[in-house]
Amino acid sequence: MKTVFEYIDNNQERFFEFWQDICNMEGTAENKPAMDAITDKIQSFADEIGIFSERVCFERCGDFLIIDTKHTAENGVCFLAHTDTVHQSGAFGYPPTRIEGERLIGPGVIDCKGGIAISLLAMTALIKAGYERNCRLLLTTDEEISNRLGGDREMEVIKAATCGFKAAFNCEVAREGEVVVSRKGILRYRFDIRGISAHSGIDYFNGASAIKEAAHKIIALEKLSEQNGTTYNCGIIKGGRLANIVPDSCEFTVDVRMRDNIAMKQAEEKLKEIAAKCFVDGTETELCFISKRLPMIRNADTERLFDHLNTVSQKYGFGKLTAVESGGGSDSAYTQLAGVPSICAVGATGDFCHTTQEYANISSLNSRAKLLTAAILELE
Repeated sequence: MKTVFEYIDNNQERFFEFWQDICNMEGTAENKPAMDAITDKIQSFADEIGIFSERVCFERCGDFLIIDTKHTAENGVCFLAHTDTVHQSGAFGYPPTRIEGERLIGPGVIDCKGGIAISLLAMTALIKAGYERNCRLLLTTDEEISNRLGGDREMEVIKAATCGFKAAFNCEVAREGEVVVSRKGILRYRFDIRGISAHSGIDYFNGASAIKEAAHKIIALEKLSEQNGTTYNCGIIKGGRLANIVPDSCEFTVDVRMRDNIAMKQAEEKLKEIAAKCFVDGTETELCFISKRLPMIRNADTERLFDHLNTVSQKYGFGKLTAVESGGGSDSAYTQLAGVPSICAVGATGDFCHTTQEYANISSLNSRAKLLTAAILELE
């Protein structure tokens, strides 16, 4: 393993520059041209380092990229990562990334572009080590919005691209000493409420406030949240035109997180129940589906893969790992659905993802690439 680790040490600077380059290319999932430009950059880099890549085109979301070390060889392991971020262009200033001591700060440095750099560095190290099986990296482009642009076809692409591999390592945002072994599923719906408009002074009682109805529904939903169970977060609300008009329209979105598929079904029933219930006479509600992400379940395959990674981590001096459960969703749910043992959040370490304080520990490029390479080489 010494020679492989030396290779990573000697090549980390090149991959760090690549990491910065793709973080300086800003764009959210809805911006297909920006996503495709990032895919172009990564594909070009894969060509430079001698790794085969194949583009999967989509009409609405950015094109996916499948990168293989030996695309004609028997399947070994696969990596996952995504190129989209939650940050609007300009949120971090210009240039978007900066170095402060041992930290890289910028959009997506840990969520999840650091994981892309780590994956590619590990893949080249595997080639150097003579790894005989194929190692694959699958890059998606609308993970942050629960894959709603790619739709059902995207789910099929993810499952088809990863089916048959021995293990899947999702190089999502990581924290020191932790690996995610389960993730909550996500439901997103919008409540569209219609009421009756009226003058707020003269005809108040002849009106039916859509905002008042929304308020009752929001309180009813939020009350369903449980500390260690399903949570209902009403995050966006729009309604009304003027202060002196009883509002005849209001809409709000709800983000529901749950641990398993049974809880997901129960949550959908609750949403329908509250949408159908009328708190304010004269109002009516339409429940509109936005997106769904299945949960990643902690199972025996997950446990075995985590135990293996933890053993390798301690063997080579990277420290003991702790298995954690996360409330955030990820594409690991779909590799698991494809029958592939999966663990998540093994990418760049850092903190404050989804904020303008997002940072990555620069050293994690080296340490995580070594850990993943060693774990793959010693995986039976």
